[in-house]
Amino acid sequence: MSFWTWFLGIEDKKTKEDRKKGKIPQSQLQSYDFLAVVVHQIYRLFGRKLIKNKKFKKFFQKNIYNNRYEKLLQEANMKVMPEEYFSSVLIILFFVSLSVIIGTLVTLFGFKNVFLSATIFYGGIMGVALIGILLYNYPILISSTRKAEIDAAIPYLLPYMKILSKELSLSKIVDIIDDFIIYKELKIEFKKIKHYTNFLGLDINSSIREAMKSCPSKQLSDVLNDLVTISNSGGNIHSYLERKLNNLNEEIEAIEKKNIDTLLIYSQIYVVILLIAPLFFAIMSSILNMVQISSSGSAASGGSTFIMLLMLLAALPFAYAGFMMLVYYSKPLYSRLTPMK
Repeated sequence: MSFWTWFLGIEDKKTKEDRKKGKIPQSQLQSYDFLAVVVHQIYRLFGRKLIKNKKFKKFFQKNIYNNRYEKLLQEANMKVMPEEYFSSVLIILFFVSLSVIIGTLVTLFGFKNVFLSATIFYGGIMGVALIGILLYNYPILISSTRKAEIDAAIPYLLPYMKILSKELSLSKIVDIIDDFIIYKELKIEFKKIKHYTNFLGLDINSSIREAMKSCPSKQLSDVLNDLVTISNSGGNIHSYLERKLNNLNEEIEAIEKKNIDTLLIYSQIYVVILLIAPLFFAIMSSILNMVQISSSGSAASGGSTFIMLLMLLAALPFAYAGFMMLVYYSKPLYSRLTPMK
């Protein structure tokens, strides 16, 4: 089974037979995700035929295709090849544009509504542009998200590796970590290492170096590269992980101190704006209302103040919820990271 066959989640005939006989566990194979299925089907139905056209292929290679996306798509673990992804994006934009044009013409000539047809046309243009920008940058977004989650999981990975490195070799450490690790994106990277070892027959050091090529996290790549270098030179992996963990703990302490300072500022804002200010406004409104009633002898003038108080009370729960979200997302990602289910 080739790399791209495994990476795209495609099983050839022999692989299917081996899996049915129990020679290959299902867990060793990559499964499709929704986007990969859509892209594969669009490419199979339309994209492959377009790419075969020499004029379109020349235009595609010159103006649309981007070489750096091959590595980026692997880093994003999207299981699609660049020509599939870009041709599918182009076809999707074509059909969306066609739908906008048809909708504009039907509205203009069928319902004879110029304003609605103009709205559909210009709104459609903006929609097509937005979809194009989103799809073009989607792999970058996924790769960045995976990088952030892997970096956030490293503080939980290193202590475990440090304990295992006392007695076990690097290959055994990788095997055990892949079986017991509970963070999704980190597990994917270690599964790649095991794939290169178990299915492509590479040694553990070569497998790690190959997996590093599609790893979005520089921090994890540096750790793995250091482990390979130490293993090749006969150094002490345990001592290296101990030093690395001590340095990481110092960085975490600095981050936590900064986060506490930020939370102190937020708490002051919360007390002033969301506790004292509404209370002060309610008291002052009541006093002014009483003064107006005593001077005019009528309570009618206090109606607007009462409505403002009701609006304030209705808005406060949303303000509290927004503040809670602000506090939650101000915390470092490693403290918000959830294990995979």
